[in-house]
Amino acid sequence: MTNSTFTGIVLAGGQSRRFGSHKAFAKLHQKYFYEYAIKALAENVDSLYIVSHPDLKEQFEKQTPFQVVQDVPEFQGCGPLAGMFTVMKKGEANWYVIIPCDTPFVTDDLVKQLMSFTNDLSYDAIVPIIYERKQPLIAVYHARVVTKIERLLKKNFLKMSQLLEVCKVKYLTDQDLDLQGMEFENINNQTEFNKITQVPFPNIRKKD
Repeated sequence: MTNSTFTGIVLAGGQSRRFGSHKAFAKLHQKYFYEYAIKALAENVDSLYIVSHPDLKEQFEKQTPFQVVQDVPEFQGCGPLAGMFTVMKKGEANWYVIIPCDTPFVTDDLVKQLMSFTNDLSYDAIVPIIYERKQPLIAVYHARVVTKIERLLKKNFLKMSQLLEVCKVKYLTDQDLDLQGMEFENINNQTEFNKITQVPFPNIRKKD
């Protein structure tokens, strides 16, 4: 690993319309969803920010010592790109590790693995491809992408895929990562939530 600095970003600014309530404060095995993201990030990064929905900012500030921010006014409510941009403009680092608040099976080990690919500074982003799908919200981005994000936001191009199109990306498959099972499972609705509550915890197999 180089002497790069890392900032962690927990994305918790979404509307959670399909879920029916704010997912960040859904509980699984006596822990809030957002706490799993923090646990995965906290010991791996130099600083950590929670990008909060406006309704949750006060609650986050009461329950966590980490910095809580909202989207900059110009791009309020413009999705993950706005949250990333907000933190990148506020907290200086070489790399930013992104995790959404609705992936409670994400692990500290996965974050370490993703960060291990940042030695090659020619890449703008380190992004897994799991289940044959790109996973840009559990990924690592170099600080230089902030200008690309700003240009996209100003054009109202809000999709993560549009950011990847203008970045040099190191894509990782399950052949590159030592995965334990459910790290990339995200919870979108109550049916999915009810299903995962039946999963024993720890929710991933132990390594052989």
